Amino acid sequence: MQQARKAERNGLLARPLGKSARKACERLRDTGLLVSPFTGFYLRAEYDQDLTPRSRILALIRTVAQLHPDWIFCSFSAAVVYGLQVPHALLGRLHLATPPNGNRHRLAGVACCHRLSDSATARIDNVLVTTIEQTLLDCLCQASFRHGLAIADSSLHWNLTDRDRMERFAAKRGTRRHGIKTARAVLRYADGRSDNGGESVARAIMIEEGLMLPELQVEVPDPLQPGAVKVVDFLWRLPCGKTIIGELDGEVKYQGADRRNPHGLQGDDLAHAVRVLSDERRREARLNLTGATVVRFSYAEALNAPYLVKLLTTAGVPFA
Repeated sequence: MQQARKAERNGLLARPLGKSARKACERLRDTGLLVSPFTGFYLRAEYDQDLTPRSRILALIRTVAQLHPDWIFCSFSAAVVYGLQVPHALLGRLHLATPPNGNRHRLAGVACCHRLSDSATARIDNVLVTTIEQTLLDCLCQASFRHGLAIADSSLHWNLTDRDRMERFAAKRGTRRHGIKTARAVLRYADGRSDNGGESVARAIMIEEGLMLPELQVEVPDPLQPGAVKVVDFLWRLPCGKTIIGELDGEVKYQGADRRNPHGLQGDDLAHAVRVLSDERRREARLNLTGATVVRFSYAEALNAPYLVKLLTTAGVPFA
């Protein structure tokens, strides 16, 4: 437990190296005091409850980088280090780059090893990673169109690269590579105006389903406050003059139970959720006063492609 607490203070996971230390951690895991999210790595169960998939994989990356400072992280692991919007579904394993004759079985069961095709690297917060262009190309070739768009959008949003640089790099390094067709499609639609990964995935589904592309993060005048504006997630301006606004709900749980909160939100958490809900309802009411049709949907609803298409087309969004 002492090793786990020390690692926790440094944003790391405990990595017992000796046989007796490993057995001690396994006993504590069996009692429920420790958990092992990745084989051979441990942290306190209480601490693990407060971690997101992103913070958990970052702790693993930092731990491995401290143990092996010359190891190179690539693909989705490098993307997380760069701060890109990597969907949680892609954060289950480490991704390491190895030279052509290097060990392809590092951290078996924890890491996927990929042959290093570009020797250029960068060091970010003491973690050695592939360059942003190589990282993006790897991600876009390995991910689906939806997940790839979230990653590419965030790279443009944070000005880590631009579309021209990425297209040139993909043309140079991606020829005949598996997944390059998807990567090129992502680059064609990537847009740095997207505010978060959820919006990018929702837009990707609109593209896949053939809907008219919306404008992103558009300022709409507030009819009750002259000179003030509201920034909306998606906006469609139709030839007939009609305006449709799409708003993606945040991830705040307004109510209900989950694994850590079996009785639902209470106290300050419930009060905060109610305030958020109230603010969003007032915001929606003001947007309706502009004369636009306002459509709200959650991330889960966006993932249900038939539902999203029906919702948007019913509101008046045409197919492209």
